[in-house]
Amino acid sequence: MVDASTVGPYDRRPEPGLRVRIAATIACIVIAAVVILALAVHLLVVQNRINQQRAAADNLVQVAMSIYQDQGVLTFDARLDDPSVPSELRRQLTRSGTHGTYLSGRSIRDVWAAGRVAGHILSIHSRFPTVDASVRAVDRALLIAGIATAVVASAVGALSANRLSRRLRLAARAARALATAASTPGAWPATSPGAADGSTLREAVGQGRDEVGDLADAVDAMAARLAERLQSEQRFTADVAHDLRTPLTGLNAAASLLDDSRPSQMVRDRVDALTTLVEELLEVARLDSRVETAQLEYAMIPAIVTRAVQRGIAKGEYPQDAVAVSTHDQGEPVLTDPRRLERVLSNLIRNALQHGRPPVTVEAGGSRVVVTDAGPGFTDEFLAKGPQRFQRSSANRGGGHGLGLIIAAGQTAVLGGNLQFGNAPGGGAQVVIDLPGAPPGRQPSSGSASAENAVIWD
Repeated sequence: MVDASTVGPYDRRPEPGLRVRIAATIACIVIAAVVILALAVHLLVVQNRINQQRAAADNLVQVAMSIYQDQGVLTFDARLDDPSVPSELRRQLTRSGTHGTYLSGRSIRDVWAAGRVAGHILSIHSRFPTVDASVRAVDRALLIAGIATAVVASAVGALSANRLSRRLRLAARAARALATAASTPGAWPATSPGAADGSTLREAVGQGRDEVGDLADAVDAMAARLAERLQSEQRFTADVAHDLRTPLTGLNAAASLLDDSRPSQMVRDRVDALTTLVEELLEVARLDSRVETAQLEYAMIPAIVTRAVQRGIAKGEYPQDAVAVSTHDQGEPVLTDPRRLERVLSNLIRNALQHGRPPVTVEAGGSRVVVTDAGPGFTDEFLAKGPQRFQRSSANRGGGHGLGLIIAAGQTAVLGGNLQFGNAPGGGAQVVIDLPGAPPGRQPSSGSASAENAVIWD
């Protein structure tokens, strides 16, 4: 049984698309209009037939009355003083020469036509079906015309709805590309503000002067303003990092001259932390400016992972017992930049130790690397938004400036790969590095580890 509280907004049954709903609405309106029109025409034809039969009976009784008055002969099956004449019609014939008709019945109509002549009531009675062959022919013609009209109108409506739906899908695709580019260091706003491929949303939906065009213009204007703000933020980050670098160099030199007392050691530790922060800001600025290029070479990923962990332990970045490496089949060599991949791994391992709990497991195989810690895992908010500058992946995942994962994602993008952030099935945060794969003409090897609720940030 599924707990309703765990069902998210995207787990519900998908609703029909706008194209289907518009086409269905048009079809329903056309069918309703055709049915109403056909019913009205049918009733008019039936009423016209009744009126014709009634008028014919009235004319016939007048002729019969004239002949009887002149010659005393009953014609057209007329009868004198027939007791079957309806009392309502009989009461209307108050004086000589008056005549009238009376109609009764539904599917089969009874028509009485009578007149008073020479003190007698002369009457003629006839019957006819309300719906005859001519009425049924009209109904068939209306049915065929109605079906044809409904089909044509539905087809036209579907084509119009498809055009509108296609433009909206293009708008949504461009907006998603914009959001994806905005989440990747250096990917935006280096391109045009409208979409990651350099086109604006207006270009994607066409030059139509309608609501979709107005929406595209509004989104393009918003994207342009966001691009300006992001560029301003990137320039500020780069300027601050560069302006701090010079005085920080002098501060490092001064700190190195201090003695080995506890206060001096605390000063040196803070200077080292500030130096690390400035270096990270400079690296983010380089990623934003898209000047970073990978020095690609064919290498075995498990070997790079093993070397990176051993180097980090040797440099004292993390304890030896805190990180475990698991390598699968060596697979095929992958075209990558080993130095940058080691940088990404170092950031991910340090982030896992600082914000999660040891042991940190690094699994490598083929073109995939998986880093998993034993901590509380990523929050839903982090998985929805991805890494943000100066925002930690969890409020209870320790300190830091929130730049380590930003740098890891940016460096992975330089390598042509992507990061997947998720939570491991057994608990703990999990980050998957997917690299471009094997040499041309060969299929890349796939890793065995996977993340639960993974969110891909290219």
